[in-house]
Amino acid sequence: MDTQVCLTSEQAPSTPSEFAVMRVVPYCKAIGVLNWAMLTTHPDIVFAVAMVVHFGANPGPAHWEAVKWIFCYLAGTRDLYLLYSEMRCILEGYMATNSSMAKDWQAISGYAFLINSSTISWSSKR
Repeated sequence: MDTQVCLTSEQAPSTPSEFAVMRVVPYCKAIGVLNWAMLTTHPDIVFAVAMVVHFGANPGPAHWEAVKWIFCYLAGTRDLYLLYSEMRCILEGYMATNSSMAKDWQAISGYAFLINSSTISWSSKR
């Protein structure tokens, strides 16, 4: 997710022409596909997907652009994969918390455990 992008509910459609444009955008279908990818093979997109899912009820053009960026990221990383070896295992754990004060957001916390730099367990919760 681009750190310069700030998604808010103010970016939702406000004019009839914006509503008409967003009506034909397959936003919910795209979110479902991203959710499946996140849960099955790409734990690296959890935060980005959680950001765009938040606006699923009334997405705007900025939210749709963020979804398309996630798909571009997935397309660019399709040849990357996790590799576990039988060599010496190094277990690492990370935890982060975001206590956002923005009107649309609640605090987000998460953790990730890695063996030899490959994710084996993760969680992200609001």
